[in-house]
Amino acid sequence: MVSLSKFTGLVLVPLCMGLVCCSFPVRTGYDRNIGDYKPVPASETATAQAASKPSETATQEPPTSQKSTSAVPDSAKKPLNSAEKARAAINKKETAKAAAKSTPRGSFESYARQWLGAKYGYAMATKTKTDCSGYVMQVYKGYYGISLDHSASKMYKDSRGKSVSRGSLKEGDLVFFGSLWKIDHVGMYLSGDRFIHASTSKGVMISPMHDKYWSPKYQGARRFR
Repeated sequence: MVSLSKFTGLVLVPLCMGLVCCSFPVRTGYDRNIGDYKPVPASETATAQAASKPSETATQEPPTSQKSTSAVPDSAKKPLNSAEKARAAINKKETAKAAAKSTPRGSFESYARQWLGAKYGYAMATKTKTDCSGYVMQVYKGYYGISLDHSASKMYKDSRGKSVSRGSLKEGDLVFFGSLWKIDHVGMYLSGDRFIHASTSKGVMISPMHDKYWSPKYQGARRFR
């Protein structure tokens, strides 16, 4: 007869393992009398919900009156003293001059035409009477801001002027006439192979470069711009 003591250990071990594996932890609040967990009190639920919500006080913006600003009121600006006012006035004048220079005056021809009809006057330079060099001198000063001598021969020799070939002439270039020994007339080149000048017979007028009188006298051109 086999002794039961031999099987006791074998039977008890699986039984214990089954109890361990099938047992469940008992949650706090379980009531064996009702066979279920006790309901959570309403006061505890409200407390938990309040704790989960972010604090409204932390997200609120500070009142408008407490916000800082870097703007300086006009009343706090420091008034200019006499020296600063003088400098400001000078800067204003210089700005106005620069703006005047950059302001378009229209085409060169339209500006030079303002003298059309002016009579010839030796050694004169006005819009009513002028000689050839006086006329060129006025137009260059007014349109380009370039000061030239009141003399055709001196304009021709002026080192600021760049020699220009006959085929490379551009509007505004100075064209000179005379002989190999003397420059005695000056005009200003216009598009279309023309030039505007003050002639002794007709005053300020426009003539073609191939004019039968002026073409043989042509001596060269200078560009000052």
